[in-house]
Amino acid sequence: MTRPPTSSRTDKGVRGFDLDLHVTFAQALPREQALAVLAAAEGFTVELYAPHDQPAAPVPSARLTGPLRDPETLRAVLVAWLHAEARSVEVGLRGYLRSASGQTDWMPWRRTAVLPRAGTERVLFEEGVRYVLE
Repeated sequence: MTRPPTSSRTDKGVRGFDLDLHVTFAQALPREQALAVLAAAEGFTVELYAPHDQPAAPVPSARLTGPLRDPETLRAVLVAWLHAEARSVEVGLRGYLRSASGQTDWMPWRRTAVLPRAGTERVLFEEGVRYVLE
């Protein structure tokens, strides 16, 4: 009996860690102003949390994701946000599984560290640890 040929190729996904950053603004900002504030953190994908059916609605918070390139520059951005526009920031390197088709599944945080607003120097960007600055 002859078996049909089996494929030795499997489409595997990718595992890794990316920056996952949530900014809650001190007060909801107009869309353009929110994007201008977030532009200080260059190179990240920005997702504004605002009602989809109301494009002119103020933006209360946003999410930024992507690879962490320069931790010191990002810490400086966090300090600036926390002194002005942000009420709180959640930031960390979050684990993900990205399928071969490009769909990303984010893993649960391993640990959460709550820090004071002035504690940005204690954000170590450890894999799987979420730092909450409030």
